[in-house]
Amino acid sequence: MQKANRNWLVHFKGNENLALRFEDQIESHLRTYKTILTPFLDETQQEILKKVAGNRVPLSFFGGYRDAERKRALIGDEDGFDIVMLCARLSEYDKVTHSDCMGALYNCGCKSEHFGDILLDDHKVIVFVTGTIGDAVKNNCTSIRHSKVSFEESTDKIEKKANIRLVHVIVSNLRLDSLVSAITHLSRAKAQNLIHAKNVKVNHVCLEQTDFLCHNDYILSIRGYGRFVVKDIVKTTKSDRLVIEIGIYC
Repeated sequence: MQKANRNWLVHFKGNENLALRFEDQIESHLRTYKTILTPFLDETQQEILKKVAGNRVPLSFFGGYRDAERKRALIGDEDGFDIVMLCARLSEYDKVTHSDCMGALYNCGCKSEHFGDILLDDHKVIVFVTGTIGDAVKNNCTSIRHSKVSFEESTDKIEKKANIRLVHVIVSNLRLDSLVSAITHLSRAKAQNLIHAKNVKVNHVCLEQTDFLCHNDYILSIRGYGRFVVKDIVKTTKSDRLVIEIGIYC
């Protein structure tokens, strides 16, 4: 149906090619019943896949640990995600950044689709990669910036909890421009300009609809300001304005 009429692509403005690629994979699964495992997807790509798939096929995501941001997707019945967790120790004097680690992975031949989250914790680098390139990373990724490293597979349990600070904002309604205005302390007009300039994402997807209505647990990403989550309506004021609890990702 969608192949015959591509009007549905209007919902994926700016991401049409990606939506078409996902549609082809879904159609392939519907024809052959073969499970399809995607590369690592960022949060925006995951949301686009969810929207393209709808309820037509079984769909599951995993990134190597419970709260991963970058994940692989399985289209079809679950059959393993083929993810390897690699860990390298750093000395107490080594100082590396997330960007340094990404650069090291690129330098040893990895593409962004080959690796998921990179975690820096307690003088340790943890990276999640596809099983097909695990050995290549272990053999070839021997330094990060000026630090010598040796990656080994690990099965340690990873616990990563988001650090969120709660605040209250007052808005007239739950429109996107109203929330952006309250969060950024900008006028409604300037908030609308941010949205039209594609500087605002809702649930990891860029939106240009200023009147889009947000609900509990919606995640707003505002370029230059950070990431926020709409928690709940706390109360209504005497003037019928809404007091909203917002979580700020720290």
